[in-house]
Amino acid sequence: MLYRAGLSVANAGHISVAIGEDRMLVNRFGPSFATLTPRDILTCDFAGQIVDGEGWVNDTILLHGYIHQHVPDVVALVHTHPPATVTFSAFRKVPEVYDQESCILAGDVAIVEDNYSGLASTEERVRPMADSLREHRAILLPNHGAITRGPNVQLATVAMMLLEGMIQRNLSVAASARALGCEPTPIALEAALTAKREISKIPFLQPLWADLLTRLRQTDPQLFEAFASVASV
Repeated sequence: MLYRAGLSVANAGHISVAIGEDRMLVNRFGPSFATLTPRDILTCDFAGQIVDGEGWVNDTILLHGYIHQHVPDVVALVHTHPPATVTFSAFRKVPEVYDQESCILAGDVAIVEDNYSGLASTEERVRPMADSLREHRAILLPNHGAITRGPNVQLATVAMMLLEGMIQRNLSVAASARALGCEPTPIALEAALTAKREISKIPFLQPLWADLLTRLRQTDPQLFEAFASVASV
């Protein structure tokens, strides 16, 4: 889904799901989000050691392990490098809310105070990310990418899609403002939070996820064949 939405770059990025006090499911290093199959999912401890499955994970998996360890209510994490988000992260600012869909993330996006200095694989680098994810659903990593969290992988994935859409809107509004010579007006935070509460009452996740799966069945039927093959073993 992330690949089809244009939210992945090469084979960078990880998804993790905590399944115990010191266990998480992660995608192994190598396959991109475009070619990932069920056999590429490993069980690791929070120190990045493989407990079950075949493959290898690089040191950046420690980003996930540290966050799961220190923010135990976080079940699922999605980390990737969406193109608009990476561009916007260079400005070190939180995106404005300009449309109804972005209201879902109102007050839930933060920028991590971090000057890019290499891979985020040490406790010192990751600690501010973990602290920020205690309070926010999505964080921007300057010159790097983003992390979104959720009580399940579905909501964490949808949050990443919403974040990229929100930032694409910010960039297009900024470009239009320059072209038109006008100052844009974002949605007031109070109004955005009201819309967020109203939208949260709508049971949107199940039909949205079903729709996303239907799209994948149309574009990537072999993925579901792989699921069936693993399930039959």
